[in-house]
Amino acid sequence: MSRTLIYRAGKDDEGRTVRDVIREDFRLVAHDIARAKYRTADGITVDGMKALVSRPLRAGEELRVILDSEEPEKIVPVPGDLMVLYEDEDVLCVNKPAGMVVHPSHGHFSDTLSNRVAWYYLSRGEAHEVRPAGRLDKDTSGVLVFGKSRSASAHLQGQTGNFPIRKVYAACAEGYFEERSGTIEKPISREYEEKIRRVVRSDGDRAVTHYRVVSQREGYAVLLLTLETGRTHQIRVHMESIGHPLVGDPIYNRARGAEGPGRAALHAWKAEFGQPFTGERIEVTAPVPDDLRAFIGDALSGEGEEAGAGFRQHHKGGLNEQ
Repeated sequence: MSRTLIYRAGKDDEGRTVRDVIREDFRLVAHDIARAKYRTADGITVDGMKALVSRPLRAGEELRVILDSEEPEKIVPVPGDLMVLYEDEDVLCVNKPAGMVVHPSHGHFSDTLSNRVAWYYLSRGEAHEVRPAGRLDKDTSGVLVFGKSRSASAHLQGQTGNFPIRKVYAACAEGYFEERSGTIEKPISREYEEKIRRVVRSDGDRAVTHYRVVSQREGYAVLLLTLETGRTHQIRVHMESIGHPLVGDPIYNRARGAEGPGRAALHAWKAEFGQPFTGERIEVTAPVPDDLRAFIGDALSGEGEEAGAGFRQHHKGGLNEQ
């Protein structure tokens, strides 16, 4: 499926070239421009006529750029419930349920979130790639963003200088927090003896987590967290490392894991990002699922815009997390 980008030149655009608009307003990179240039006669046009990227624009002229989608991945479309939180021509945001794998892998060929997204596209007569911009653990719930093309995904993952995805996680962590906010900067590596478990170790990869306590409860606290880096199990490992493992975590809170919701109390609550081609700021929130509502309650009410504001000065991405 192709994507058509349209720009109507105004008086202030006099003298700007087609290339200027494509790069600055459509936010396309060299690869995208090359694909459009060699698409055929209609890849880049001004008022319906093929145009060179060096052509200056005049007020009133209409620039059109057509981006062809690559061949869809061979993900088997499988019908199933899918909660769509936001959608436009380039982006799909869904609410991932706990207990579901994001992408097909060994042992999970047709029961993943990507299978349901593939079905969603097919049922609407659309032929997009299934491209999650990041991932969530099987047992982590919440917002997951999909780019509908290679170009859109590159923008969402911060590969092109656009406003990439910033996520705010909600979690419940054991114990009483003396400090209401903090930053954990400890390297993370795979534990030698286990395939899944990660540990803090000096030879690990840099990992930085920011947290803020929004509600201190009896025996645990409700936190909001953001990541500068995107290490596997980062939040879970870091919270265990400071003596506050997540409630219910069967891997990093083995002593009391059974006392929680049956999984680590972790939810990708909010995502904000720039629309891939317009830069418009988009914010999407996933409702707290029933299994965590008993622990989180109304602690997130009133957080709104302030939820991620305290973290934005630190945040630099972190897509492949949790």
